[in-house]
Amino acid sequence: MDEKNKTILASAKKDMEVSEEIGDLRSQLSAMENTMNQLKQVSFSNSSSQGSTVNQNEIIQQSQQAANQLQQQIQGFRNQTQQQKQQADQQLRQAIQTAMTALTQANQQIQAHQVLEQMGQLIDQTQGQLLQMSQQSQNMVSQQGQQSQSQQPSPSQYGQSIQGQGMQGQSRPSH
Repeated sequence: MDEKNKTILASAKKDMEVSEEIGDLRSQLSAMENTMNQLKQVSFSNSSSQGSTVNQNEIIQQSQQAANQLQQQIQGFRNQTQQQKQQADQQLRQAIQTAMTALTQANQQIQAHQVLEQMGQLIDQTQGQLLQMSQQSQNMVSQQGQQSQSQQPSPSQYGQSIQGQGMQGQSRPSH
């Protein structure tokens, strides 16, 4: 496995870890909201119930303080989840950019390979044509050589033709 694939897998693993953390934070957030709602209900039920005014005021203050604390915690968790989400988005964008760069490089390598393959085919065709031309020129040279030899009489033929002419001169009858 090359370095690019390792980088992509590592960033995908980080993304999964971040999404798991976000899931945990969301569950904690919903639990806090439930607790806050319960505190509000308790404070309202206590305020409506009979009892001393001092006790009711203390209960209301305590429940309001708890509600405020929970609200601050919830806001803190919301901020944390927002930061986690932004980090996850950034990592995802980087992973996509890395993958796009890898795809672009792979495409360039494929195109370069195709060009080299076409050049190789062109070289093979050119070599084949040169070989044909060389064979044709050799054939033409050998044919011309054969024609020139057939037009010139060989020494033995030349001697036979001279002897034939001399014999023709001797065979004439004398008057």
